[in-house]
Amino acid sequence: MPDINKINGLVLCDETNVNGVTIANITNIDGITKNCCTANGPIPLTGPAETCALACASEECSNYYTDGTSGTCPLVNGDYLYTNTSCVFAGNGYYSPKNCVEECDYCYSVTSGIITVTECPEPTVCRTIKLFGDPSSCAKACAGKCKTYYTDTPSGTLPTVGKHIYPDAECTCPEEGNPAYYSDKCGLKSGKCYTMNTSTCAITSITNCPLGEARP
Repeated sequence: MPDINKINGLVLCDETNVNGVTIANITNIDGITKNCCTANGPIPLTGPAETCALACASEECSNYYTDGTSGTCPLVNGDYLYTNTSCVFAGNGYYSPKNCVEECDYCYSVTSGIITVTECPEPTVCRTIKLFGDPSSCAKACAGKCKTYYTDTPSGTLPTVGKHIYPDAECTCPEEGNPAYYSDKCGLKSGKCYTMNTSTCAITSITNCPLGEARP
């Protein structure tokens, strides 16, 4: 196939205009489609994922391409990310080289193919916590018999708004079935009720359970 980038010795994609017409407004010359594509790579990355944390934790690497310098870590803000050498934009989401390239603990947020670079967040450290979860109300959560859940709350402290309560030791939040309320009352005279965002497993508010007699 003819290469529009070199027509009669003219490196088209290096020019700003041809015969007074700007490059941006040229789609083809003599029926040859313009393709000023620079796709360097491949670059092994995980993703796309819904969050930086998930992209940085994943170990499923695939090859991508960029108009930036493929051998550097990290890429830079404003670089493009492509799925192939034809410069098809990578889908929106989060990508990471962390588990694909040594000593490259970064996250790439991609929107319309454009990269924004951040560092990978620190991995979530889970610990066990005794709670009772209920889908319908604080009152029922406060009355229940506690079992083991998991939280990213530091050891020795109570959960606070913004912290998470998870059903498993991997600290993952299932897509459905998460209790809307948890309590640490556990049969004692007093305790807290934690109202949850069931989509993210994050605590949104904290109230006191009604006072009552401790169960034997």
